[in-house]
Amino acid sequence: MRRAVGEDAGPFAAPLALNVVPWSGELCEGGWSSHELAVRAQTRRVLQLDALPVAVTCVQVPVLTGHSLSVRARFEAEVDASHARDILEAAPGVVVVDDPAAGEFPTPVDAAGTDPAWVGRLRASLDDPHSLEFFVCADNLRNGSALNATQTAELIAGEFA
Repeated sequence: MRRAVGEDAGPFAAPLALNVVPWSGELCEGGWSSHELAVRAQTRRVLQLDALPVAVTCVQVPVLTGHSLSVRARFEAEVDASHARDILEAAPGVVVVDDPAAGEFPTPVDAAGTDPAWVGRLRASLDDPHSLEFFVCADNLRNGSALNATQTAELIAGEFA
């Protein structure tokens, strides 16, 4: 199928045109990429939680600018998605765009050229009442995605701790 978009992947692991590539960085031990291990380490460092379980799969998607994260955040107590949404809507540096029925959710195109983190698809986990799942986009040239993801998690965690 790669022949449809060309064999030359340039500096990437596979062609980016009309594609999503689940790889970014250099190969490290255990099959992890250097970018995945860096996101894990940075999240732990920013939250000052050296043993925090963090699983990351970095995916390259052909956008002009931006980072996006699919986040599953687990808390000590049960969490309520509507309460979390209220917290995020009041948080500085966060724009909540969360009406999937109307086709409204954050995308890298929305976040491009803006400073805040755009958050949406906020929902309770189907299998864990202590977890929320959401999607975050940010313009990585203006404000890094790992910083925004951890700031978002800290805001929510502060309300449920």
